[in-house]
Amino acid sequence: MADLNAYIAALEKKLAELSGIEVDQIHKNQLANAADEARAITEMAEYVSSIQVQQPGVAEAGVVNPQIAAVYDYINAELGEARGAHSLPPLKYEYSALEPHISALIMEIHHQKHHNAYITNLKACTEKLKQAEEANDVGAMNALLPAIKFNGGGHLNHTIFWTNMAPDAGGEPSGPIADAINEEFGSFQNFKDKFSAASVGVKGSGWGWLGYCSKNDKLAVATCQNQDPLQLTYGLIPLLGLDVWEHAYYLQYKNLRAEYVKAFFNVINWSNVNERYEAARKSAGH
Repeated sequence: MADLNAYIAALEKKLAELSGIEVDQIHKNQLANAADEARAITEMAEYVSSIQVQQPGVAEAGVVNPQIAAVYDYINAELGEARGAHSLPPLKYEYSALEPHISALIMEIHHQKHHNAYITNLKACTEKLKQAEEANDVGAMNALLPAIKFNGGGHLNHTIFWTNMAPDAGGEPSGPIADAINEEFGSFQNFKDKFSAASVGVKGSGWGWLGYCSKNDKLAVATCQNQDPLQLTYGLIPLLGLDVWEHAYYLQYKNLRAEYVKAFFNVINWSNVNERYEAARKSAGH
């Protein structure tokens, strides 16, 4: 029994290192989803390591999936980062600045542990991709797509999420984004209801989004699973994103996702959303 307890304790310690969650919280089984994310991140790192790049002249030719380049293009557009030169963007506010709506502990763990883990894995993906390109191993390049989309999407989505929030924010938007919301949804309340229902209704882990369609110059509410980028999934330019993985709220709201979504509206940085909207419209020629 002593050996078994020691083994369990070692597993809990390792899980705490991977997830950034305190051991006693893991021991109480309060953060199953956060553990799932830590496991998903670890498994994705192992998957990248398992991909074997063939030697030049051995690898078969083929077509590289364009989604690979698209993920890096989206990251570059958001952060100005060249492929492989990825780093954790600093927040423009203190971890405690969004309290009482989102706790400082959640923000610190979410930013320092979870977001940083996606960046670490993305760098590993990029290095393996470079090796595959040098060997002209298209099979290995395409095999990396799920990891690039998961980790690159994690980096991109979280970066947008941090800027979408601000202290002393919330309320109703003003300016062009307010006009667009009223035109598309009828009222801000209608938008709030639709966005909230979609975000609460995400099955498992994922994101709720307000996006912009450049083709018809309209707004749309959408959801994505896991860390799938909105633009890659639906062709919508992301304006406002809400992380509904349980690690984003469980420490504070337990399993009450709806309460977390409600609280999110108290910290939305509508100025940032409006800037994104105006930039997207200008880029689209509207």
